[in-house]
Amino acid sequence: MSGNLLSGGGAGLLPHGVCFQLRPDLIWLHVVSDAVIAVSYFVIPVLLLYFIHRRRQPLSFNGVVALFAAFIVLCGLSHVLGIITVWTPIYYLQGIEKAITAAVSLATAIAIVPLVPRLLAMRSPEELAEANQRLREEITSRELAEEELRRSLEKMNRAVKELEQFAYITSHDLQAPLRTISGFSQLLTRRHRDKLDGDALEFLDYIDKGARQMQQLIQDLLALSRVGRSDAAGIERKPLAETLTRTIKGLKATIDRTGAEIAFGTLPEVEANHGLLVQLLHNLIDNAIKFQRPGERPKIRIDISRDGDFWELKVADNGIGIPPDQLDSVFAIFKRLHAPDDYEGTGIGLAICRKIAEYHGGSIHATSDGSGAQFHLRLPVTVPKQRPPTAVADLRSI
Repeated sequence: MSGNLLSGGGAGLLPHGVCFQLRPDLIWLHVVSDAVIAVSYFVIPVLLLYFIHRRRQPLSFNGVVALFAAFIVLCGLSHVLGIITVWTPIYYLQGIEKAITAAVSLATAIAIVPLVPRLLAMRSPEELAEANQRLREEITSRELAEEELRRSLEKMNRAVKELEQFAYITSHDLQAPLRTISGFSQLLTRRHRDKLDGDALEFLDYIDKGARQMQQLIQDLLALSRVGRSDAAGIERKPLAETLTRTIKGLKATIDRTGAEIAFGTLPEVEANHGLLVQLLHNLIDNAIKFQRPGERPKIRIDISRDGDFWELKVADNGIGIPPDQLDSVFAIFKRLHAPDDYEGTGIGLAICRKIAEYHGGSIHATSDGSGAQFHLRLPVTVPKQRPPTAVADLRSI
């Protein structure tokens, strides 16, 4: 059988040209047509393979493309064999080639079926052009919005700097007349005490006390305005224990007078502006000592733990605590929960603490229970180089 295939398809079979009555015009019409079709069929898979090779990203249906290329090659080969059968009757070989082509074409058709929904979902050139136009419009709109946002941020930063400078200069200039008022009231009391009655001395005491309260308020305002004026050079990694020790030394007189106990365990190195941390810890510890029940010894506990990319610093006391509905508002500037005669203060200390926390890219909040108040300071392990600007709302309140 194989010999018959190679020798012309078997004895007794005639070449296909006999059907054309060996007419040259008819033979060459078929031969040239089959040749052109075969060449075209062979070129198509070459172009497909070249496209796949040069494409930067692989197609998700390369297997289907390969089957289609094989089908096209076999179709071209069938036309080549059709040319040969004009003169040589290799019909068995031609039939086998057609059977192979049929199998490949069936496999190609089956593989194409799942691709039909995806092909139907493909957008037309007009739809793609429209989508590109919408995308360009959206990009332009976003660029305009970003430019407007940038200008707004620049204006806000300028306003913040102007407000900071105004607050600093105004507060600084206010201290001179206050020193004059306080100094002369004290001088009047010392030199003319014998000539003044009880009411006059009481009024002078009110003047002196009011001047000192105003001076303290101005100092706190200056401290608030200075937060955020430090540059990145103030950020350094230092042991938190040293910063806390420095804070406690600054409160030594108050601690000795009240007998306050301050306990803390092992503290890590922390990246921060440690000058600002001293100020923050000073305010928290001073408040813990100040807002205490009469006759009770202040006890303060400081702990720190790591939570991912943040340090969680907790300052807990055994004081009078904070009402649940005031836990958020205590950080507002000038916010006081008690009368000045009950507890001294200007209502700025916790606002400074919040501003220092935000300057470092962190936050602070308070909790309270029957055993006192707890302040939770959250600081990033690595302070971001781009830190948030000074809060405009705080400065406008000044």
